[in-house]
Amino acid sequence: MQFKMVTIVSNPRLSADTVSISAKLASDHDTEELPQIVLKVGQLRKSLKPRINQKVKNKNVISLNPSTMRRLFLSSGRRYGFYIGEGEIKLGPVVGILAESSGDAYKPFYGQTYFFKQMITYGRRLGQICFAFSINGIHWHNNTISGWTYAGGRWVRSTFPMPNVVYPRHKGYSRAYIRARRGMQSHGVLISNPPLIGKWLTYKILSENPELAEHIPDTDLIDSLKKVDAMVNKYQGVYIKPVNGSLGRNIIKVVKSPRGKRYIYQYRRNEGVYRGSARSMAALRRKLYSIMGRRPYIVQKQINLIRSRGSILDVRVLIQKDHSGESSITGMACRVGRSGAITSNISSGGYALRVNQVLQARFHSEEKVNEIIETIRTVALEAARTLENSIGPVGEMGVDIGVDRDGHIWFIEANLKPGRQVFSLLRQTRTRMMTIYKPLLYARYLAGFQEKTVEP
Repeated sequence: MQFKMVTIVSNPRLSADTVSISAKLASDHDTEELPQIVLKVGQLRKSLKPRINQKVKNKNVISLNPSTMRRLFLSSGRRYGFYIGEGEIKLGPVVGILAESSGDAYKPFYGQTYFFKQMITYGRRLGQICFAFSINGIHWHNNTISGWTYAGGRWVRSTFPMPNVVYPRHKGYSRAYIRARRGMQSHGVLISNPPLIGKWLTYKILSENPELAEHIPDTDLIDSLKKVDAMVNKYQGVYIKPVNGSLGRNIIKVVKSPRGKRYIYQYRRNEGVYRGSARSMAALRRKLYSIMGRRPYIVQKQINLIRSRGSILDVRVLIQKDHSGESSITGMACRVGRSGAITSNISSGGYALRVNQVLQARFHSEEKVNEIIETIRTVALEAARTLENSIGPVGEMGVDIGVDRDGHIWFIEANLKPGRQVFSLLRQTRTRMMTIYKPLLYARYLAGFQEKTVEP
């Protein structure tokens, strides 16, 4: 996929307040008669007097004085995406990836470093200025950011314009991140995903949609372990989940023993699996305090999910927007937990399987498999739409879907910072590529770079 590009050229003979525009670019976009043009790069802008270069009739070229290029952080000879509006030319867009930085020049963003490398590389192909940064790199006084880009086979630290769009990939939402987010928005920056929401708010929002009612497992907020006791007795087994948890951490499974005299529990912590039992709810509370503390938790009925070789599994559905601004499913895959695990997270040692492969092995009927897949797609998209209507525009969302032994579909969780490792594990190269391209395409939409595509 390619978009219209313009080549930026350094010309020291031009004055610093002049921009030279090729005849082709000027005629295609009716800029010949404009007395002044505002050149915008991210949140930086400079008013310039346009001059038409009649010698360049078949290329999109903009020439600038070197000092103007330095002020706008542009590189001579590089091709940029562009949008020409009324009295303005926007270049890029500029896309910043916000995450925690390690400070290591070889792996500056911990486990996300390779993902960011791919994103920055693809962004350059699309004519974007793409970089990764942490909140410590923001310079509020001059609308710039110190961050990292990938060029020439290595990570390079540099300064960039305050972006048009930020793609948030940081962990959690501390006060510092909330302040940074609000500060960037006050400077005109658009953020492609809203802040994370907890599992309880997610449940409340989705449970109000009658179309999803049969797909939402019975859930309650724990203000007393009496609620856990009531639900265990009702369903024989429950999951206790931290409201603000992620990656399957600190999730506890509790079931009643066959004779109903003990509560048997299991959880994972620091890569270790812990199991135990308690004779009473009071004893269970004491044994789980070390993991639960005073943090808010929900309790949810246990679903008898289908399994692969005895291991629990669910379906990760990745929903993303592109340059149209519309949501669609980029891909889906089964995540299978490691042996004995109570969650299916890849980060906890799980692995991936193709959805068709898993469903065919369980249900055998092609008609049944197609029906289940269609329901998975419908529930995932409806859940994403319902959440977006409540929390604001969402550029991407990972929706986890469970399939029980009868083939019934259950919503499990929504993730606003979804991983895409599952597609690499399945060697679905094109799907993996599109998971990286789409946030960049959506950034074009948000930034107002909405020309029609030109097929290569």
